[in-house]
Amino acid sequence: MFRIAVSHLTDDGWRIIPELRETAMTVDEALLALARHLPTADTSGIGGDAVQRSVNRVNDFRRDVSTEDGGRYRVVIAPMM
Repeated sequence: MFRIAVSHLTDDGWRIIPELRETAMTVDEALLALARHLPTADTSGIGGDAVQRSVNRVNDFRRDVSTEDGGRYRVVIAPMM
């Protein structure tokens, strides 16, 4: 199982406002939840293999993404212990 957290970044990243906390059984389900919550975000750098490698190596996956309207978000996908 994986924890998913999406936070809105404001003030040039100095302020982080939590928006979504969810769980998923697989990495693919986590990516689908992300796509549902941020449909206009550029998630080209977030793929199942990249997430799984990061989780295996450093215990979580973190990436900042931008939406078409200029919003910035931090995405964290981590295994549940």
